[in-house]
Amino acid sequence: MRCLFAFLLVTLLAAPGCPLDIQVREEADAGCDESSCQQTCDADRECPAGQRCHSLYEVCEDGPRLTEPCSSSSDCASNARCMGGHCVRSCERGCPLGYQCGPESTCVETCEGRTGGHLSEYCETSMDCTPCGFCTDSGGGRKCHQPCRSDAECPGGGAGSCVPISGTGLRVCRP
Repeated sequence: MRCLFAFLLVTLLAAPGCPLDIQVREEADAGCDESSCQQTCDADRECPAGQRCHSLYEVCEDGPRLTEPCSSSSDCASNARCMGGHCVRSCERGCPLGYQCGPESTCVETCEGRTGGHLSEYCETSMDCTPCGFCTDSGGGRKCHQPCRSDAECPGGGAGSCVPISGTGLRVCRP
């Protein structure tokens, strides 16, 4: 019996073609099956067009993102509803990564190096200014403005180009 055990041990350790430093590699299609593949995410911007980041499972799923067009609340993420033809989420419980609270207390995309949508156009709500614009009245009617925290975030970046929105803690770039 000892001889058989020793023989098996030597055969297993010295057998050609079986390296002892085996490395486990993640498959290129990990998380995928024949019909679908889910990409992990932390924010909507990390998902392909037509998809949003599921806030609980942190994977991309089909459907409109916040501020994007919808026809019913079932189109939107579970924490949003369809209002005025756009997926809208109240700021009451905070906004997800990549969004900020807008003047109407709804989540609006952050610009992060992008220019706001429909700048200087007349609007009713910030949803008319997507992506990443605020609808505010700075004299002459409600128009879309680019949100900012400092002058450097505004086109041209000149002193005084990022101004406060009256009655809020928010700021926008002068047109």
